[in-house]
Amino acid sequence: MAKRTATQPLGFDTVGLVGLGLMGRGIATCLLANGLKVVAYNRTASRRRVAVGQIAGHVGEVIRRKMRTRAQMKGWKMRLTVTGAVDELGDCPFIIESVKEDLALKRDLYDRLEAVVPARTIIASNTSSIPVTVLQAGRVHPERFIVMHWAEPAWITPYLEIVPGPKTSPRTKRLTRQLGLTVGKNPTLANFDIRGFISNRMMYAMMREACHLVEAGVADVETVDRSFRNDIGCWASIAGPFRWMDLTGVGAYATVMEGLFPELSDRKTLPRMMKRLRDRGAEGISNGRGHYRYSPAEARRWEKAWVDFTYDLQALLAKYDRQVGGL
Repeated sequence: MAKRTATQPLGFDTVGLVGLGLMGRGIATCLLANGLKVVAYNRTASRRRVAVGQIAGHVGEVIRRKMRTRAQMKGWKMRLTVTGAVDELGDCPFIIESVKEDLALKRDLYDRLEAVVPARTIIASNTSSIPVTVLQAGRVHPERFIVMHWAEPAWITPYLEIVPGPKTSPRTKRLTRQLGLTVGKNPTLANFDIRGFISNRMMYAMMREACHLVEAGVADVETVDRSFRNDIGCWASIAGPFRWMDLTGVGAYATVMEGLFPELSDRKTLPRMMKRLRDRGAEGISNGRGHYRYSPAEARRWEKAWVDFTYDLQALLAKYDRQVGGL
C-alpha cells in the first residue's frame, strides 16, 4: 500500500461510497488508510454492521503488516460514517458506486443520488462489465459519470482502471485519476469506453482458452492451472504482454502468432463446463464448490494465502519499481 502522490491537490477530503459488499469494504479500507473521510451507504442494516467489523479487521492487518503505523490510523473510526439513507451522501463531492452488476439497480440508485447531490459531484462506478456509455444514458449530468474499476483486495493492490464515456468531462477524468493516485493506486486510463475495459478483456480471453483446453481434453483443470501459474504467473507481475515480448524477443512472437492464432478458441457462447457449474449453484470458495472442492478449512487457507501473497507481492514490486523506474 505504497502512498503515491497526486500530481495536483485533490481538493476534497470526503468520499461517498455506495455498497458495502466484499469490494466496498476493501475500497472503504483503502480510502480510510490514506486519510480520507468516508460516508458509506448500504440499504441493509445487517450488512452495515458486519462491514464495520470487517473494515476494522482490514485496518488492523494494515497496521500489523507495517503498511501504516498505529498513529497514522488513529481516529479512522471517526472518519467513517455508515448510513442507511442515501440523503447523507448529499455533501460528498465524489461518490464511488460498488453494488452488484444489475443495471436496473444501478439506474435506480443513480436516480436517487442525482436527486440529492450537486451537479458537480462525480459518480464513479466500480462495475466490471457494464459500459459507462450505458450508465450515462438518461442521466441528468452524464459528464460526471465514469468507471473506476478496483481489484480485490482493494486496500492492497495498485490496480485501478479508469474508463470514461463519450460524455465524461475532462474534470471528471482528472479528479478520478487524482483520487486513485492519492490512495496509492497506479491507475490506468482508457482512451474510450469498451465493454470489459482493458484487464478484463485480456483475462476473459485467457479464461475462454483455458475452458477450451479442458473441454477439448488437452488437460484437466489442475494441469491447466499448474501450467499457467508456472509460466505466465511468474512474469506477469513485473511485465505486461508487450514488455514481455520485448524482454524475450519480439520476432519469435510474431512467427508464433501467424501459426497459432487460427487455432485458438473464438467461441462466442458460454463454455459447457461453466454452464454446468453455474446451473449446479457452484460459487467457488464461498460455498465450497467450484472447479475444485473446498472444505471450510481449505477455503480459509486459500483466502489467507491470497491476502498474504498480495501484501508480500506489493512489497517486492516496490523494490523492482525503483530498480527499473516504474513497471
